[in-house]
Amino acid sequence: MPKYKVIFESEEEIYGVVPRAGDWVHYSSILKVKDGGKKPVSLQMKFVPPHPFICNMPETHSIKAESITEAYTKVVKFLGKFGIEFRN
Repeated sequence: MPKYKVIFESEEEIYGVVPRAGDWVHYSSILKVKDGGKKPVSLQMKFVPPHPFICNMPETHSIKAESITEAYTKVVKFLGKFGIEFRN
């Protein structure tokens, strides 16, 4: 299996809000883009406390995608499962 090089890497801050409660959710993330492979974009998310009143969020979450746009679409769906609206 070939090893692909990372051609782009950045730190991302992802925020969401619980509409009914007004609580904020914050994930600190590392976005990596590799030069090949089936899903060259990865986003490693780590939760930054405090947890919102309504639910406990997962401490970490990993996303693999074909493009950066698809990765952020998956972020919106992930937050939506917990009733959180994406805000950036």
